[in-house]
Amino acid sequence: MNKMEPVKFTPLAVPRIWGGHRLKSWFDTETEEPIGEYWLISSHPNGTSVVEGGPFRGKTLNDLVRDYPEAYLGSSPQPRFPLLIKLIEAAQDLSVQVHPDDEYARKAEADFGKTEAWYVLDCPEDGRVIYGHRFSSRREYLQAVEKKRVKDYLEYAPIAPGKLVFVPSRTLHALLAGTTVLEIQQTSDVTYRVYDWDRVDERGRGRELHIDKAADVLRYDRQPDPFPERAELSAEGGLRGSRLVSCPYFTIDRWNLASGRHSFDLGRQNNPDILIVTKGEGTLHWSGGEMPLSRGDAAIVPATLSGYDVSCTAEMELIRTFY
Repeated sequence: MNKMEPVKFTPLAVPRIWGGHRLKSWFDTETEEPIGEYWLISSHPNGTSVVEGGPFRGKTLNDLVRDYPEAYLGSSPQPRFPLLIKLIEAAQDLSVQVHPDDEYARKAEADFGKTEAWYVLDCPEDGRVIYGHRFSSRREYLQAVEKKRVKDYLEYAPIAPGKLVFVPSRTLHALLAGTTVLEIQQTSDVTYRVYDWDRVDERGRGRELHIDKAADVLRYDRQPDPFPERAELSAEGGLRGSRLVSCPYFTIDRWNLASGRHSFDLGRQNNPDILIVTKGEGTLHWSGGEMPLSRGDAAIVPATLSGYDVSCTAEMELIRTFY
């Protein structure tokens, strides 16, 4: 145990008014409620991951980080595990929202900001997301809110399965109906809603909006590019890799594995790797053990392992992220 072991966690199913039912089959979820999010890896107090098997079964991610920081945290921008990994199923449009950066979130919310990325798993044939806006100033934004014209200023970006959308903090955004994504983000749960499509509950009440805080953090200058340029990592021995995005908070790689056994080094030495299976199934191997992997699994490979292997008998897709 001196080198520690990779760990998987029990997914946390989070009901949402806009959620759906298709991802339930991935996790044998038995509930009539629409599930909007599955938190696969989280150290946030609003939902903390618990190890599902092995010698650490029943321990939380926070327990591992506290007891074995060299293995399960490494050099981190947060004192807790700095990434939150989710699957999101939007059966309806999500609210139009924005997240603060670290500086604002620490002052206003005693939390961290949220830069995130969506890896698109499914969407309509003409799929798109809301990304950015045309408000030239805080004043124009507040006037649009007052006149109920926010929709007139929204910008859209086209999406397709296999595409990655990068959403830096302070970017206005929303997933739209029929979209399923893997979301990788800073560990934070701070969201400022700007517009919620005039939806009301059974009592005629709308969801809370955060107009003034959103006004504080929105970008009014040039909007960011949703689609980073990809870099090819490898195309040998039945292993194809692409770097989808790299930013100060995380790097995301996609690996497509043909049948066989494939070797990996850690993405960043002395920091853990996070592996998420988006297609297929296989086995994670390390010195002293192995672990089955199937669609929807998320595993942390500790930084104290020098490397690891993944084997599969049919095509498999892995998303790897590290910080």
